[in-house]
Amino acid sequence: MAMSRLKPSGRIGDNMKKILGLVALFTLIVLSCFYFFTRQPKNIFDEIYQETEKTYLGNNIFNKLKDVEVHKYEIYDKDMQGTGKYTPKVIYIDNYIPANYSETKIEFNFNSINKGMSIRFEWKVNSKFSLWYLSYYSFKSRTLEKELAIIEEPRKAGEYLKDEEKVRDYLKKYNITKEDLDKHYDEIVNQKVLKDWCTIYDSKYSPSNYGEVKVETQWENWWQYEENPRFSSFSLTSCISLFLLFF
Repeated sequence: MAMSRLKPSGRIGDNMKKILGLVALFTLIVLSCFYFFTRQPKNIFDEIYQETEKTYLGNNIFNKLKDVEVHKYEIYDKDMQGTGKYTPKVIYIDNYIPANYSETKIEFNFNSINKGMSIRFEWKVNSKFSLWYLSYYSFKSRTLEKELAIIEEPRKAGEYLKDEEKVRDYLKKYNITKEDLDKHYDEIVNQKVLKDWCTIYDSKYSPSNYGEVKVETQWENWWQYEENPRFSSFSLTSCISLFLLFF
């Protein structure tokens, strides 16, 4: 006698559909929450990057400021053909920033693997040269790199001095200290750019509280041996003495 196959009742089938539907809904909620969480700004530079990315093709959020010029430039490929993609640039008007500072700009990179933003400015030392500050924020690694270069006069487009040893020679010759460099950075990046940001956006962060970001300052340890000459000398002579003692 042939055995007939058992078929699930209509009620069991309906229950299974409900369970599968609930599982799918739960999975969608979890994925949505995960996406939302990962996209939440973790620091003040995330805020600037993400809000500008949302608005730069229309009414750029920086248009709320009166002391800047907001531009949008088309990106060209290696053959100098228009790509149809654009990048924004925010330029501070010199009259609205402290004396001796100039070329204060915020630039963004939305269309490459190196997504991020930069804040650049110059501080004029004398008629012979200026200090060029570059702070680059990587959106992927959440790292802020603060670097320094020299622009000599008369300047030539695209030319600047970035070799650390030569930059340090300039600083030493003109008695420019680490405190001076930190002060310049603070006056423009913290007290101007980031403070302005907090006036046009309801930020969770501030110039004194960046949030979750790793800050790497190029000049952080440039003066450590000059400030502690005894330590430097002691370290060298002590190592030699200990080596001779044991061997």
